[in-house]
Amino acid sequence: MDDVQEPVPRIWRDEIDAAAAKRCESAIDEIGQLPVFDGTVQKILKAVEDTETSNEQLIAAMESDATFAANLLRFANSAGRSHPIRARSVRQAVMFVGRDALRRLTLETATFRFLERLKGNGRAAAGQMHLHSLAVALAAASAAEQGGNEADVAHLSGLLHDVGKLVLPVAYGNAELDDISTRQSSGLARIALERERLGIDHAQAGALLAERWGMADTIVDAIAWHHGGADGGYCPSPEVACVQLANVIAAMLSSGAADQTLLRDALENSGLHVESLDELATQAAAASALLTDSGTAQRIAHLERLAQRDDLTGIANRRRWNHVVRGKLEDNEYGTMVVVDIDYFKQINDEYGHQAGDLVLGEVAHQLNEMGYAGRLGGDEFGVWLPMPVKPALAKVQDLLLNVGPSIQRIGDLPEVGLSIGIAGTPYEPTTLDDLFGIADAALYEAKRAGRGQVVISPNSGPGEAPPVVEVA
Repeated sequence: MDDVQEPVPRIWRDEIDAAAAKRCESAIDEIGQLPVFDGTVQKILKAVEDTETSNEQLIAAMESDATFAANLLRFANSAGRSHPIRARSVRQAVMFVGRDALRRLTLETATFRFLERLKGNGRAAAGQMHLHSLAVALAAASAAEQGGNEADVAHLSGLLHDVGKLVLPVAYGNAELDDISTRQSSGLARIALERERLGIDHAQAGALLAERWGMADTIVDAIAWHHGGADGGYCPSPEVACVQLANVIAAMLSSGAADQTLLRDALENSGLHVESLDELATQAAAASALLTDSGTAQRIAHLERLAQRDDLTGIANRRRWNHVVRGKLEDNEYGTMVVVDIDYFKQINDEYGHQAGDLVLGEVAHQLNEMGYAGRLGGDEFGVWLPMPVKPALAKVQDLLLNVGPSIQRIGDLPEVGLSIGIAGTPYEPTTLDDLFGIADAALYEAKRAGRGQVVISPNSGPGEAPPVVEVA
């Protein structure tokens, strides 16, 4: 009897058109690194992995980030957790979830942030990709655990399996990818259309990105083959099978359609049976499960508001303001950035008390929000984006300087308040948030150095600039 020969391994890179690969690699240069290891994530991963870290230290690390706290509560109360008691606080959630699950949740939160803010998300080519990715990740990890495979590999692969859908719009433009998505929204039909029109599909583009990020080969392979390749039938490992299976299940939940051949093969290759499908579907559905406890839902809503808004003033916080303004600049919108600092604010706090200082911050924030899109950048510093040239923006700033003092004094027994302001207008060429803010911040410094209570317009501002320094009586 002849020995059964093992199938020859397929190399995903060999199936990409060379010109398409080069084009996508240039797009990946624009996208940059996966920001998984930001400050909060580093603290939590380190705390989770250190057996000597107390629960108090873990809770403190999580509560320092409102977005993470909101996701923790959502995860702890999801249908997939099936816990009989609803978590009303981060402390309870840590107890319910357990340390092993916290590592995965940390990666989910970081990946969510990346997918939500990356250029290209929100169009037909991406849409609610962050929710779909979480559904696949939860089901893939569950499948791996049931089959005795590497659950952490399956989980992270599931989170990133569709990331190529964000590479292709950068490489080929939103219009091209939106048209592909409209004609074929998912599955092998979409893979085939992408290859026909672009020379590469989103699974291969995602593998290029994961490889650039230095991901393990098993994760790169899972991303590359999560649809089974062009013929829908290739699976190099059980972990890839878990991601394939989870992706089919998530598609069934969202659209009712399923690739029955891939479903059957992925079940077999992952070591599972058809009886496992119901449990895996429950895990996938947990990504968008509604919370039945109104108190918990209100708590999460509050935390999510905190993640975008400054709790004291009610305007956008630094993270949200940066995100919005960065998006406007990436879309080449013309406008003016205004950076504002309250003069002698520490002295106001010292002489009149912090309650008076809070009232001043609140009134300044209100006035700025009436003027344009305002955010509190920290302490007594604010940013405002005005969708107009510098000259009309300057008129608004002059009105602000004239009116802010009297409006604060009308609130109560408060001191007269002055503002120092720096202005920078966008140039003809595209510019980045960091560049424009640096110019406006330098102008603010000049306003302070010149005696405060003034506005300085950067000489590097775009068309419509005014003289460098304008004093308002």
